[in-house]
Amino acid sequence: MNNNLTSKNRSKIFLILGLTIGLVSQLLAQTQAPNLVFIIVDDLNDLPLGPSTRPEIATPNIDRLAKSGVSFTNAHSNDPICAPSRVSLLYGLYPQTSGLFWFENPKQRGIFKDCIDLPHHLKNNNFDVYATGKVYHGGQKAKVFKTYGVGTNYGPHPLNGEPYMGHHSSQDHLFKAMPNLSHKWEQTFGPLEEIPDWSSLPQGKKGWFLYNKPWNLNNGHDRDLLPDELSANYCKEILAKKHSKPFALFAGLVRTHTPLYAPQEYFDRFPLESIKIPTRIKNDLADCSTQLANTELYGFQRYKFLAQNGDDLLLRQWIQAYLACVSFVDDQVGEILDAIEASEYRDNTIVVFTSDHGFHMGDKKFLYKQSLWDGATHVPLIISGLKNMVQNQKCSKPVSLIDLYPTINDLLQLPLEPNAETNKIKMDGFSLRPFLMNPQSQQWPGPKVAITALPGKDHSMNKNFDGAPFPHFSVRSEDWRYTLTSNGEEELYNYSSDPRESQNLATSPEYTHIKTQLKKQLIQLRDGDNWEPVNQWQTNQSIQIDNKLISFKSKQAQEALTTLNNYHNFDLQFDYKTNSEELHLALRGEQIITTLPASQQKWNHLRLRLDQNRLEIWINNKLISDSKVKLKQAGPISFQHSKADQETQVQKMRIRRI
Repeated sequence: MNNNLTSKNRSKIFLILGLTIGLVSQLLAQTQAPNLVFIIVDDLNDLPLGPSTRPEIATPNIDRLAKSGVSFTNAHSNDPICAPSRVSLLYGLYPQTSGLFWFENPKQRGIFKDCIDLPHHLKNNNFDVYATGKVYHGGQKAKVFKTYGVGTNYGPHPLNGEPYMGHHSSQDHLFKAMPNLSHKWEQTFGPLEEIPDWSSLPQGKKGWFLYNKPWNLNNGHDRDLLPDELSANYCKEILAKKHSKPFALFAGLVRTHTPLYAPQEYFDRFPLESIKIPTRIKNDLADCSTQLANTELYGFQRYKFLAQNGDDLLLRQWIQAYLACVSFVDDQVGEILDAIEASEYRDNTIVVFTSDHGFHMGDKKFLYKQSLWDGATHVPLIISGLKNMVQNQKCSKPVSLIDLYPTINDLLQLPLEPNAETNKIKMDGFSLRPFLMNPQSQQWPGPKVAITALPGKDHSMNKNFDGAPFPHFSVRSEDWRYTLTSNGEEELYNYSSDPRESQNLATSPEYTHIKTQLKKQLIQLRDGDNWEPVNQWQTNQSIQIDNKLISFKSKQAQEALTTLNNYHNFDLQFDYKTNSEELHLALRGEQIITTLPASQQKWNHLRLRLDQNRLEIWINNKLISDSKVKLKQAGPISFQHSKADQETQVQKMRIRRI
């Protein structure tokens, strides 16, 4: 009798324990940080948004994701070039904050020394981090990832005797008219069923190759998988696994990066006779900045390459190839979304979808990224999967890729400032959570414009990636774009009446107030925060200091200086007014400016940025010098008059470490 009671009691205890454990497990699952699937496509412009200025294309899988979340229809890249865009996104720092505008190694920029990028921040906070394809530009940081799928590969490629990859044999004749056009491998395009044949060359071969290994295509789907298909399969494997803690999965899809090769079935979706070329606007570039509309730039040269036959056939074929690659990518997105929905993580996974920048399709006779027009800066951005967020909504507020790192920190319950324990560098962006709850929210603390930087020197025609002198900047509001180039030229466009950016309104008096407001916002975002006042001055003569206004005179060549020994890399700004015919500026004992612009009637603004051995000098928002220098590790900044009885006034001097 007692044994039976004991057995029943034991069963009840086990039942209660089982229910309790199940309830606890359910509660833990509900409180556990969400998982993350981050899909970033290479060179995908705003086609999925369906803008009136682009060809129509069906992207059912990207649309499916948009219906389950919020699509940001006015999102922009912070530097419309692969490497700096991805560095900015993954570190959460503007290019103008880091000084990285081009393909430099981040670890060679002083500010990145102790910065924590997004994958490392996830790993440091108990996430298993996985990746495949192109996430970082160039070499992958394998140590941060638990496993990695396939590396970056833009293939398959024709192999025409070059050690890595070549252009298609059927289009070789096109380069005879433009022998100096670089990067031949990314100019060509077409269906993979058109087998390249370079067997006539001494080292040439017939067929496709992934690097130096043959890539086989027999018929239809009887072929080797493409890199993005391999990445999609890797994502399926990760999503089907049992995970004991939160995970983050980065999927870097390389198409639509050139060369634009895809299976014939994707070309068949876009018959050539249905392809519409961009509207041509007479004298479209006549009122643009001479810096941005220089037809020697790589994007204009690529367009010229397609226009060399005097008709639109090559351009139509190129557009067809781009559309085919977008459709191919959409299918891979669908494979990943299917895997999420089939997994046990479907109700606790946040999905982010975006591109590193846009890509012109012949508008403004430009065929590339690397511009400060919407064709290059505008990107798709969709976020879904957050509990209680709105669905199937659009947000037209201007945002940018800089906002993704802080958004993910917020949504995944990560520390909001990843560098708080290292170099204390603060994130530049802001969490987009308010827009996920209400796309029309007025509570977002971020800027009213999205800023994009662009290196002012076009390196694309050669292999020199050594710095990016003379950067330009542009801001995008809901209806306007304002651009300020390094030489002081301006552009202003109204998208509500001119979506093709065909009329530059920067010189129109009726829009002066809009231009002034946008210019102020641009300069604020360009120059940033975290400034400290400079008040310590030394001189051989007395200096008058009145309400932070510093005045000094000299009867012969004398110096007034401030010591900057505590700042190795820094930004320095101040206003100055002088009657000196020759006012010299020296830094750490080396003369860096022979003559500053002199005017008794107005204040001039000077900004000086020293990062490692690179020195940029801006005067009145015009970059006058960008060069490499060899300076001491510490020392003063000094002014020197050339003649007697000359006076200089300096005010509002401030500095920040970088």
